Amino acid sequence: MKRIAGCLLFLLTFTALAADLNLLTDNHPPLHFQQNGKLVGFGVDVVQALAESTGDQVHLQQMPLLRALRIAATEPATGVFTVLRSAEREGQYQWVGPLMDVEIALYAARDIQQPVRSLQDIDNLGRIAIPRKWLAYSYLQKQGLSNLYGVETPEQMMRLARLGRTDFVVADTLSVAPMAREEGLPPTQLHYQMPLMKQGTYIAFSPQTDPRQVIRWQQALDEMSRDGRLEQLKQRWLSEHTPR
Repeated sequence: MKRIAGCLLFLLTFTALAADLNLLTDNHPPLHFQQNGKLVGFGVDVVQALAESTGDQVHLQQMPLLRALRIAATEPATGVFTVLRSAEREGQYQWVGPLMDVEIALYAARDIQQPVRSLQDIDNLGRIAIPRKWLAYSYLQKQGLSNLYGVETPEQMMRLARLGRTDFVVADTLSVAPMAREEGLPPTQLHYQMPLMKQGTYIAFSPQTDPRQVIRWQQALDEMSRDGRLEQLKQRWLSEHTPR
C-alpha cells in the first residue's frame, strides 16, 4: 500500500510540474533523422519516452547543431539532444544523461598500405575532413595536427570522401554507415583506422530551464535505465550498427 502511495505521489509531483519544452536536434542517423517526413531515431524515442514519463509536452525541431546549441544557451524551457558533454560546454547547460556512449573514430576514405595506429602517423598521410562544429575537431586541433580540413556539415564531409577529395573522415561508429549512404558513398569504402574519443551523449538544457524539470528528466531517465526500456530502444535502433 505504501509503495502504491509512493508511486502516486511521484506521478502527481511530475504532473504538477509538467511544462512545455522545446527540444532541438540535428540530422544524425540513427540517433535523429527524417524518415517519410517524420523525425525518428534513438534519441527521438528517448526524448518522447521521457516526456511521457514526466507529463511534459515537447516540441521537436531539427536544425544545425551549432544553431541549436546557441539557442539552448539562452532560451528558457529549451534543450538539445544528443550532445557530447565536454569541459568547454559543462557550465553552459544543465545536463541529463548519459543516454548512451559513442566512439568517435578515424576512417580512411581510400585504401592505405599501413593502417594508422597513432595521431603521429596521420599528420603526414593526407587531409582529414571533419565538421568544425564537432568536439572531435577541437580535440584534433589540440593534438597539433596540421592536416585538418574543417567543413560545415557531416554531409559535406561524406561528399568530399565520395568525390575523392579527402583522405580521411571522422565519425562515430554508429552513424558512419548511414551518413555515408545518405551521400551516395558505399560504407565499405570507409576503412576504420583508430578510435579518437569515447564519450557519453546527453540532453543539454538551457541554464534558464527550471532546474526542477531537469531533475525530473534525469530521474525519469534513471528509471528507464533500471527497468530496461532504455536498453530496448538501443536494441531497436543501434543493434545493427557495429563498431567497425
